[in-house]
Amino acid sequence: MRILVGILLFLGATLLQVTLATRVTLLQGAPDLVLLVLVAWLLLPGNRPDWRWGLPAGLMVGYASALPDWVLLAGYAAGAGVCQLLSQRIWQVKLFTLLSGILLATLAVHLVTMLYLLLAAQPLNMVEAFNLITIPTMLLNLIFVLPLHAIMNEVSKLVQPIEEPA
Repeated sequence: MRILVGILLFLGATLLQVTLATRVTLLQGAPDLVLLVLVAWLLLPGNRPDWRWGLPAGLMVGYASALPDWVLLAGYAAGAGVCQLLSQRIWQVKLFTLLSGILLATLAVHLVTMLYLLLAAQPLNMVEAFNLITIPTMLLNLIFVLPLHAIMNEVSKLVQPIEEPA
């Protein structure tokens, strides 16, 4: 049931990202709602963080993007892998894990994308791309992650309620 709900959440986030999130920009960066849902879903209590959650998320974003699917599959799998490592290492401080997971996952997706563009011989100034796209996207992701995490927490409680001891 959690797998089906997770995939439906990724699908909804993809639709919102393609339609609405592109309107919210800071310099050239826009929030990555699918990545936010991915990180928030992985770090919820009751979910086991696993890098394989990045595959359906990357596939959905790859379908809507002009980049090849494998680039975003690799980027989102790397972002989910970062969350998997963080949850194993820093498991007591949930907020720090969430915020650092968002920052590192955004960086992973953008680095994989920039590396692909460099290897594809696309003219790309790495410093400008980092300053105009990656840093503003990180800031927007940090702004949107806390409300989204609260929503994801409520969805998780609806899917699998936590029983209170009597």
